[in-house]
Amino acid sequence: MTFTNALIASGYELDPAYDENCYVKQDSNGFIHIYQIGEDEGEWNYVKMTEDYDVLTEVTFNPDSDTVIHK
Repeated sequence: MTFTNALIASGYELDPAYDENCYVKQDSNGFIHIYQIGEDEGEWNYVKMTEDYDVLTEVTFNPDSDTVIHK
């Protein structure tokens, strides 16, 4: 299963309203979780924010190598 397929299986939806190539899900506590394809091959960005779009967590990583590139 690809990382994208795993996101979709977990309830994330492709949502161009945020940006191109963004998979978005809002949890039961109102937090917004976004996974976006990064600039470099294999790179992804993850952002967790409040309903008011205040960023709580931001991480750049490669899901194929389990490597965190930037926190």
